[in-house]
Amino acid sequence: MGSNSLFNLMSRTLAGERERWFLWLPAALGAGIALYFALPSEPPAWSGPALLSAAILGALVARRQVLIGATALAVATAALGFSVAAWRSAAAAAPVLQRPSGVLRVEGRVAEIEPLENGQRIILDRLVVPGEAGRLRRVRLHLPAEVELRSGQRIGLFAALMPPPAPAAPGAYDFARQAWFRSLGAVGYAVGPPQPLPTAGEEGMVESLRLGLANLRHALTARIVAGVEAGGLPDGIGAVAAALITAERGPVAPELLQAYRDAGLAHILVIAGMHMSMVAGLVFVAIRGALAAIPPLALNYPIKKWTAAGALAITLGYLVISGAPVPTQRAFIMNGVVLLAVLLDRQAISLRSITWAALAVLLLAPESLIGASFQMSFAAVYGLIAGYEALAPALGRWRRSGRGWWSHGLFYVGGILLTTQIAGTATAFYTVFHFNRYATYSLLGNFLAVPLVGFWIMPAALLAFCLMPFGLDGWGWQLMGWGIAQVNRIASWVSSLPGATLNLPSMPVAALILFTLGGLWLCLWKTRWRLFGLLGMAAGLLLAALHQPPDLLVDPSGRLMAVRSADGRLALSRLEGERSLRESWLKQAGQGTEAVSFAELAANGAGALRCDRLGCLYRGGGHLVALVRRPEALYEDCRAADTVVVPVPVLRLACPSARLFVDGLALKRRGTHALWLEDGAVRVETVQQWQGRRPWASYKAPAARDQTATDGPEP
Repeated sequence: MGSNSLFNLMSRTLAGERERWFLWLPAALGAGIALYFALPSEPPAWSGPALLSAAILGALVARRQVLIGATALAVATAALGFSVAAWRSAAAAAPVLQRPSGVLRVEGRVAEIEPLENGQRIILDRLVVPGEAGRLRRVRLHLPAEVELRSGQRIGLFAALMPPPAPAAPGAYDFARQAWFRSLGAVGYAVGPPQPLPTAGEEGMVESLRLGLANLRHALTARIVAGVEAGGLPDGIGAVAAALITAERGPVAPELLQAYRDAGLAHILVIAGMHMSMVAGLVFVAIRGALAAIPPLALNYPIKKWTAAGALAITLGYLVISGAPVPTQRAFIMNGVVLLAVLLDRQAISLRSITWAALAVLLLAPESLIGASFQMSFAAVYGLIAGYEALAPALGRWRRSGRGWWSHGLFYVGGILLTTQIAGTATAFYTVFHFNRYATYSLLGNFLAVPLVGFWIMPAALLAFCLMPFGLDGWGWQLMGWGIAQVNRIASWVSSLPGATLNLPSMPVAALILFTLGGLWLCLWKTRWRLFGLLGMAAGLLLAALHQPPDLLVDPSGRLMAVRSADGRLALSRLEGERSLRESWLKQAGQGTEAVSFAELAANGAGALRCDRLGCLYRGGGHLVALVRRPEALYEDCRAADTVVVPVPVLRLACPSARLFVDGLALKRRGTHALWLEDGAVRVETVQQWQGRRPWASYKAPAARDQTATDGPEP
């Protein structure tokens, strides 16, 4: 087939899918946002608007050419996403602490409060801090004990501050980037209790409303927990009940939270589509039933529209009281579109509703694109909508052919299982990418737990809110708590089954991109060419399967090292201290919490690792790596090994024969080093290289010739 014929075929196919073009706007917008975050350095401020202007001009010129015009429109939308992400990054800019401060006195206003199982986390703004830290705009502190605080209160306390932590390894979770978009310049912990201070002045109307809602949310959390516990239920159930209403998951015990994840029930603790749809549906049925019971209203007024308006108001209140996390924003917009369609006598189109939701979230918070919450939430809903769109004719025939009351129950149970399977399949890749863990019995967990949430827990929550004006809401919270106790038992039982979880190693971002583009191609087009999306998804899976994890990891202090054994497991130089770093490395390796020590590997590693009190020699990929503990071993190790790692600063000339030399200065300047021992070469990637020259980068970029620590021998 010639190029002209192929071009004409693509143009005709694209023209035939014209009603689906709109659905691709979030994908194009997200592509521009992803491009911004993928750049190795911060782009010029003019680059996004310039590209946007050029693309709009191209779309206008080529508006009669379907393929070229559609491409220009997609580029223009991507340029808009790029520009929005760059603007958001600049708007969030705030000073960042460069080195630990030690203990000092911090004064500030309590902007946010997050309850935890053991204490609470607070964010302070309008700071008064001595020294270099005095430039900071916002800091996050951990208070080890529960202290009665309220948003907007001004306090003073002694605290130790430190910069937002760098990623544990190249490709690991980047808290420093998240902190940048929250304008957090430092994190730390309180030393001693806080003291209340006089309020500095009056707040503006918008800020007063925000603080008032935060205090209301905090008070409601405490009320729910107290109401549940008043019924004599075990500790922890009240925290789960509060998480379903106010999205405060911090007080949920880590063991219980992990059980929910391992049973495939973590979505129950995230206020998203299921919760919002249940609330909207229950309110819709209740209001319409009440109005229909009054004949003069039912016969003379549009009670369906009144009901939709009431349900919209209730779901808006749910959004506000939950703090509006990304899944709740998406769920509210989708439900809002459906309810507005009822009000305007329009038919709501599901794929269009999620398109509007995705556009709104990405324009308001473009940084959410690279987070697990956004990706998993939208993947689940896109999968469900596209799946049910494809299965609708067959499901309709099956439902119409049902006989007897039992067929409705069977259809409901089948719906739960089908929904769980589609959503679980759609989010599985993203779950593994972000958490390196997959729940194998999620179908069983959801089959048992979701009916309890829909028919017991959420109706009890609505009952509690209805009784709240009379001070009788405790009954509703206790009823809700009894249902949650059953779900907790289900989560614990399912997560304890043999093989309940599967740990998998990390994968490259390119695999995520290919899988996502293939999935969108499959879900958004309508004709048979949508099946080409399966090729993209397969390519993503293949790339993930072929990804080779690093053979060696060294932390910035040089105290913690890890090497890969012949069976693919990581062995650690230390099994104590550096807990978060160890856990992150093990999770990326697909080992869960299973740790192997250097001593175990040396004893069973068939000579791959040999250690003494001065250091270790590791052999892999045709290379010999010296992991030096004491500088006095450097001379001997340099003669034997082609790669040398020493945790203290050492002159490069001290080891001229080594092809690769990493010393304490390089580790301090560039963060965790990941090494791949390949035939003929050793490939190195550092946290500094992975983060790039971005405003949130934890390590400053080196000067042009500051490369001696990882170069080969100097001439």
